[in-house]
Amino acid sequence: MKRFSLATAAVIMVLAVSVGMSWADETKKETGGLTITLSAGSYPLVKGDNDMSVKITDKAGKAVTDAKVTARFFMPHMAGMAPMSSKPELVLKGDAYQFKADVGMEGTWKAEISVVRKGTSAATATFNLDAR
Repeated sequence: MKRFSLATAAVIMVLAVSVGMSWADETKKETGGLTITLSAGSYPLVKGDNDMSVKITDKAGKAVTDAKVTARFFMPHMAGMAPMSSKPELVLKGDAYQFKADVGMEGTWKAEISVVRKGTSAATATFNLDAR
């Protein structure tokens, strides 16, 4: 019985860790013929600055590095609380756009990423994020 309990506990721990860390790598959304991939340096996010990365690819899978990319990082409105929102500056490094997300408190946050390429309308994707 003791062996079963230890094995069961080990399996539960591995599953809990893998589920908790599953977002850390990245999450993707497709919009306007582009795939927008948002990555966090660590997940869930923590209070303070968090390293974030946005990679954009076209239908052929080629990295898009000629776009104007903007981000709005915000906590959805809650009654009785002042809005929390920022528009961090994104910097292109290699084939990804980097920025810092400033998390003011624990809870659910959103990152709205907009991509505009010459001659096209904006492609926008919104990602849900958790901070602990």
